[in-house]
Amino acid sequence: MLWGLLPSGMVAAQSGTTPTLSAEQGKIEVNEKTGAFLPLDREFFDENDSVVTLGGLIEKPTILLPIYFYCPNSCPTNLANLALAINRMKMEVGDDYQVIALSFNHLETAENARTAKNNYLKLLYEGFPEEQWRFLTGSQENISAVLETIGFTFKPLEDGTFIHPSALVTVSPDGKIIKYVYGTFIPGDVEIALAEAAKGVPATSIKRLLNYCFNYDPDTNKSFFQGVKIAALALFGGLGLLFLVRFIWRKNPKNPDHASSQHG
Repeated sequence: MLWGLLPSGMVAAQSGTTPTLSAEQGKIEVNEKTGAFLPLDREFFDENDSVVTLGGLIEKPTILLPIYFYCPNSCPTNLANLALAINRMKMEVGDDYQVIALSFNHLETAENARTAKNNYLKLLYEGFPEEQWRFLTGSQENISAVLETIGFTFKPLEDGTFIHPSALVTVSPDGKIIKYVYGTFIPGDVEIALAEAAKGVPATSIKRLLNYCFNYDPDTNKSFFQGVKIAALALFGGLGLLFLVRFIWRKNPKNPDHASSQHG
């Protein structure tokens, strides 16, 4: 889980504080909204504590990654995977695209963002133009406006952590949502999504396994685990039933497929 990339004491710093969030953000999902435009006039703070707007930052195809910097689980992995993908991509950051990591925890500060950025810059190639990967924090209102636009929702827990999806979005230079990427951010997947963002035409998302990030608590997350388990069992059960029906169908002497295979 890349604990070494987390500043010391960062989990404790958020412990016991539950951010106030809207009822809509009690869900845990990604409701894709390709073709919608980001609220470009919304203001945020970058890692240097400077006030910026999305419209002022986005000037080329952009990766937007919603995370939070004090995350003890998959966020460090997502950020590290994205850094490693950048190292392996043929597209050049700064020339072909840029990156924004947006904290959805409004309690986090520019100092938290700066600490996180310094950690992940260490994973990038020498000479990486660090101004091309911005780490943003902001008010609950402005964060919510962005998350609602991209359809990203999450659930706060009592210990100050969150259950949330792991996904990134690529955006065209004019702020249009083009494509979603799930999974471990394979370089090829991210590069394809950026190429689509350069065209400016919304495209079918790259749907690998949708991961969730949560701080394990058997009691708090029991129902969540049960839901995931039931869904997985239903999926594999359905696939097993489909395979069985297909097997019986092919073995049936009256089945035309069986007869043709016998004569073939």
